[in-house]
Amino acid sequence: MTEGKVFELSGLLSRLDKEGGYFLDFLKVRNLEAGVIVLHPNETATQEPHSDDELYYVIKGKGWMQMGKKKVRVEEGSIIFIPAGMEHRFYGNDVDLVVLYMFAAKE
Repeated sequence: MTEGKVFELSGLLSRLDKEGGYFLDFLKVRNLEAGVIVLHPNETATQEPHSDDELYYVIKGKGWMQMGKKKVRVEEGSIIFIPAGMEHRFYGNDVDLVVLYMFAAKE
């Protein structure tokens, strides 16, 4: 049986910094996967379309999100839904962009 757990953002960001890269999956249980993305100024995410719907929440910073051919400004507090198969990526941030992501992973 899976137990409840509290994740502290500062601990996740420290772990991400130590492990390198720009994202960290911190939760994978049954059909749920969650993680954090940190993009430093002018870094571009390399996301590929996923086979699952995905939800992003911008914790800190601001930048742009490409969603298919559409480009949308995102900032702290933005909640972004990306349907399965849609091309998407964060880019154009001039400050650190910290984003929580969640998706229903197929088993």
